[in-house]
Amino acid sequence: MVKRKSDVAEIGDYEDELQQPNRKAARKSDASTASSSSSTRSWKDIQLEGDDEGEVPVYDTPGEVRRKIRLLLKEPSFKVTPWLKEIGNINSNSYRRFMAEKDAQSGKGNGTYYAAYVYFEKRRILDGKAKTPTRVANEKMAGGFELRDRKGMWVLSR
Repeated sequence: MVKRKSDVAEIGDYEDELQQPNRKAARKSDASTASSSSSTRSWKDIQLEGDDEGEVPVYDTPGEVRRKIRLLLKEPSFKVTPWLKEIGNINSNSYRRFMAEKDAQSGKGNGTYYAAYVYFEKRRILDGKAKTPTRVANEKMAGGFELRDRKGMWVLSR
């Protein structure tokens, strides 16, 4: 079959296809975790429980957050410095130290851990993605993970 210019579809023929809603964006987010409206366009618009006080419960290990950051680094247009500023004006030295940690539990006291976790949680909700089985298991822990390492800390009592 030979194609002719007259056989090519007009741009207007595809307007209906382009106007169909994105299925992922149309999914409902977890109402108990966040309150978002259908007009949410940015991860910053998502509100998490404890977000105003800076006390969002953390359910991913530092190792998992580092894994997510490494995936983000593979995106072609991603730049670290603007992202660090956007998620909470994180110092690049703090980020570097956090990423250099080897143990899955190391780096709980680093500001990058909390800020990146909140970013990824908001993005998960915005994208309409489900919680991973590991995340669901971690939620069963009361209050999530601690945000600091207790190595080398002294507790004094009278």
